[in-house]
Amino acid sequence: MIGRFLRQYVMLGGLLGVVSLSGCGENGNAADEKEVKQEKRAVNVNVHPVQLRSFTNYLNLVGVVQPRRRVVVSIEANGMIERVAIEKGDRVKKNTILAEIQDNLLQAEALEAEAALKISQLNLTNQKTLFDQQAASESAYLETQYNHDIAKARLTHVQSRLSKTIIKAPISGVIDNRVMEEGELAIAGTPFVEIVDITRVKIQAGVPEQHLRYVQKGTEAILKFPAYPDLMSEGRVTYMGTTLNPDNRTVSIEIEIPNPDGIMKPEMAAAIRVVKDFMDEAIVIPQDAVIDTDQGMMVFIADGNLAKSMPVTLGSVSKDQVVVTEGLQVNMPLITVGHRDLVDGELINIKK
Repeated sequence: MIGRFLRQYVMLGGLLGVVSLSGCGENGNAADEKEVKQEKRAVNVNVHPVQLRSFTNYLNLVGVVQPRRRVVVSIEANGMIERVAIEKGDRVKKNTILAEIQDNLLQAEALEAEAALKISQLNLTNQKTLFDQQAASESAYLETQYNHDIAKARLTHVQSRLSKTIIKAPISGVIDNRVMEEGELAIAGTPFVEIVDITRVKIQAGVPEQHLRYVQKGTEAILKFPAYPDLMSEGRVTYMGTTLNPDNRTVSIEIEIPNPDGIMKPEMAAAIRVVKDFMDEAIVIPQDAVIDTDQGMMVFIADGNLAKSMPVTLGSVSKDQVVVTEGLQVNMPLITVGHRDLVDGELINIKK
């Protein structure tokens, strides 16, 4: 009897112990879960101290490369093209012979004019002798003089026409296009070749009306070319138009730069940057760190392990950077990553 009582007592004690242990386990889990939830509420963020640095704001324009000079050489005499001395792509110097037009008829006219001039010269010499001897009137002498002048002018005219049968390059450059071939009939005024000079090139662009105050003749510009990503050049505005284009409200500008290797081709695109603002020292932060709210622009800084919202006033923007004119001070720990879903006073965990 006593033994059975003892066994029941031991079993009861064991049961109470299990219940007691179970209760302690539940309390421990609840505490752990509370700590986990508290840790989950801490938002991971990256922080960078606010610093002063220089800031440059650029005006970006799109330009087009044009040759320094482009000349269309036209034919000035009628006749058959007897010889063509150049091909497309050839480099030529000024006064290089490009082609010759058949000149048989003009050569004959030139010989005739030369003979007529010699006769008039002989008549003039004889008439002057007679006039000096008072054997001829002054009017007869003057008439002979005028006829001689006419003969001289006639020869000069024929020689001028004859010279136009030889087509020469008016400038140095590259033959960019050729229209006619040997054996074709040439008519005065017909285009023959196009010559472009690209030893220097002009970058043409338009400045929007609202940005005209930043650009004038002599303004420095930085040039980049999409066709050559590693190529950068610097130049100055060499020409600025005086009239606003009514279609796009821009004023045309030109920037002339050297092109000794000829790698910049006419009609290539060019990206132009002109300095709008420059500050030696300014508070500059990533534009992504700024949040646009109903109350205005704001950023978050780390106040210990809490996020603190700060209203800011912004200045100039360049690419992904923006100047803060009010609201931040040097060395403030600015939250730059993880700030998008923060609220003022929220717990944060600063990542190193």
